[in-house]
Amino acid sequence: MSGVRSMLARVRCIEAARTMVSPFVRAFGSVEAFASDVQARVDAGTLDRRDMSDVVACVQRWHRDEVWKI
Repeated sequence: MSGVRSMLARVRCIEAARTMVSPFVRAFGSVEAFASDVQARVDAGTLDRRDMSDVVACVQRWHRDEVWKI
């Protein structure tokens, strides 16, 4: 019976992970909206043009690969 309980617990974790929303989606609505916000700030001169394109690329990959669920 403990095997069944263990499996049910694992299924609950999997189901919870499916309904999780990335912090960037929660904060900005989408990763694309985050990228647009960053670009607007870069154009305004409040964020560094050299670094932020790399940061946005990392966030997009992090989101695409669902690393935030780990």
